Amino acid sequence: MHSRLSFPPQKLFELEDNRRLIIGMNGEIQIIDENLIAEFEYKKPFPTSISISSVSKNKLFACWIDIELMIARMASIDLNSEIKNGLTRSELRKSLESKNQPHVESSKWSHILDAEPLAIISNSEFVIFTTWKRGVYCLDHDSNEIWRIPEIKWSKNIKNANLVVSIEITNEGILVWSKAAEWALINEKTGEIIEMGQVDFQNILEKVFVYENKRLLCSPNGFVLWVEDLNSNDNLKMKQKGPIHDAKWDPEKECWRICQWREDILWSKSDILKNTRKEIGKSIFKHNETWTVLENSGSFSKHFS
Repeated sequence: MHSRLSFPPQKLFELEDNRRLIIGMNGEIQIIDENLIAEFEYKKPFPTSISISSVSKNKLFACWIDIELMIARMASIDLNSEIKNGLTRSELRKSLESKNQPHVESSKWSHILDAEPLAIISNSEFVIFTTWKRGVYCLDHDSNEIWRIPEIKWSKNIKNANLVVSIEITNEGILVWSKAAEWALINEKTGEIIEMGQVDFQNILEKVFVYENKRLLCSPNGFVLWVEDLNSNDNLKMKQKGPIHDAKWDPEKECWRICQWREDILWSKSDILKNTRKEIGKSIFKHNETWTVLENSGSFSKHFS
């Protein structure tokens, strides 16, 4: 029997040993076991919500930003160690007034960022992230810099179209996506740009969901493009009523399982099936051979049959 979360979830990550990390909308962190039971009462090591995050080898790499206080910080937290509550926002404000720069509670390391963090990805060896007008950085898990490159020069001149919205790790290198659906392939060892291109996506790109060579390019207004070849215009399209919250590839049914506002969707190359749900679906994952949805209410339910 699984438990219900006591906070609204933002994101779910798969951990080792069939455990899951859940990040809350207000910076909460909680780990649930293989039975979806919380291992401890949720903690808030960050003073605000977490803007971007990635998990590898049971380590959380995450950033928070406070626009009013004009501060952003990136930290690494070992999820196999005890996690504690950190400063509240009011305590952070007082600390800044006294010229202190406190670290994130329970972190292995944390650093102040000099610009807004935009996207992050990690694997067992390194962490790749980018910030507003400061380029792309590659660190190892101990925060040692491997390489950095200047801000990528995209071809579009549309306002804010050069913002990075997603980074992924592929067999060919690091793939960075801009809001205009332009992409840059980067050598993971040196940071050298190998190739650049663009997908014909007549919308603002907000999210990219990936499984092997399959990608869903999603706009905030519900337009979705299914891409399998970055250099082809022969792509499947779908338009929904609102933004896509999460999508996972189902290899058995050969379809995308999608959470879109209050609908579950199965999207294969031959059909689109929909099922209405009462609560908003935030994350999809497979639990004991059953595709499961973590809802905005903190409850768990099945994703389509």
